[in-house]
Amino acid sequence: MDTRLSPAELLETNHYCVLATANSEGEPWNTPLFYAFDHNWQLYWISSTDCHHSRLLAENPKASAVIYEPPGVSHETSALYLSGTAAICEGAEIEQALEFYLQRTGLGISRNADDYQGDSPCRFWKLSPEKAWTLQEPEWQDNLLLDRRTAVDIP
Repeated sequence: MDTRLSPAELLETNHYCVLATANSEGEPWNTPLFYAFDHNWQLYWISSTDCHHSRLLAENPKASAVIYEPPGVSHETSALYLSGTAAICEGAEIEQALEFYLQRTGLGISRNADDYQGDSPCRFWKLSPEKAWTLQEPEWQDNLLLDRRTAVDIP
């Protein structure tokens, strides 16, 4: 019996993802992020404009993220992989991102959208997924365990 978490369960029960970015030459960079999400699986996070992944996204907006749940007593390893385009939230998107973030985190962050634009050192970012995958039932081949991914529809 497959006891993996569904994509919706993974998004809801986890608070961190790993964001993968790359420069224009393809040199990769990964960073863990605290995230919020919406009903279309768009991920939102706050980052400094001068951090490495923000500079890379300004150069190359293609990115991917993985949300991962290690195996536990009642379930197998679960993962949701998202691939798409990242962008700084602008205008009304900032208010929306702030609302999702505050609902999810309850952290003591600024509730003022002006603090995430203009001369502020921080921005709300959004990853808009274009493709998504989850882990499927692993396969054994010659005593080797092979992980497989299955494409899933983004709501």
